[in-house]
Amino acid sequence: MRKITETIRRAWLNGENKTVNNTTTDGDSVWLHGNKIIEVRDRNEVWATLAGWHTPTTKERLNGITGGHFHTINCVPCFNDVPIHSNEWIRVGYKGFHNCYPCED
Repeated sequence: MRKITETIRRAWLNGENKTVNNTTTDGDSVWLHGNKIIEVRDRNEVWATLAGWHTPTTKERLNGITGGHFHTINCVPCFNDVPIHSNEWIRVGYKGFHNCYPCED
């Protein structure tokens, strides 16, 4: 995990404001290059998106912060081996005390 990702992850999990280079969090959401890529919704559900950019950096931030598995297969963006649209919001888990827990379904 990149140092930027670890620093932002820690701040996001602690509900703190933090900006490191091109990545920002307000403790509820995370932005990369000004594009919202993670947000916490009702009941602490964590939702994530590639925000139209299925780049290595976007996937690294999402996977490092949420523990999800965003990746690309034959140039197609995927989450847990299922093809997704690069602008689609995916429920990836729940924000808990100092961790992000995966969905059970």
